[in-house]
Amino acid sequence: MPMNTVRRTAALLVLLATALPATGGCSEMFPFKRDRQEPTPISDEESRAQVVDAAKAITAAAGLDVTYANYQWEWCNDQGEPPYRSRVDIAFVVPPGTTNIDASKTVATTVAAQPGWAAGTPPGIHTAGDAVHKGNVWAVIGPGNYPERGGIRIFGECRNMNDHRNSGGVEITDEIRGG
Repeated sequence: MPMNTVRRTAALLVLLATALPATGGCSEMFPFKRDRQEPTPISDEESRAQVVDAAKAITAAAGLDVTYANYQWEWCNDQGEPPYRSRVDIAFVVPPGTTNIDASKTVATTVAAQPGWAAGTPPGIHTAGDAVHKGNVWAVIGPGNYPERGGIRIFGECRNMNDHRNSGGVEITDEIRGG
């Protein structure tokens, strides 16, 4: 390759390397990022209502005997920074003569048949186990920690921008039972 071509190529690379960051780098090359609409943030109360209301609806629809329910915050990234989502974990009694796996499938089928609910997860969410969703709030239903227990984990939307790094879990068993 002639030396002039090498110099011109090197000069062009230096120019591109210094000019792109000044003009926004990839934002000019990928305009869809610039046009993407971010979800509207929701308050702590709205986040909590998403999962607590879903927990009450699931337990009522399936007629579950709830032994324990816990409410907590969960981050939606690997840094533990906002956005956060609410989560409810529920343990329930498996009816006698039924395995916890069969009970989980029955609960998922029963809830999916309720108005507004559907089987599976919202688009873009993948999980193992039986899942149901209503809008962007979803639940995974499966065996519990003991053979006579089933478990449900309900996830809200990743739209809460408050910092919940130091927020702990709260037992809400009586609230979910309706007491």
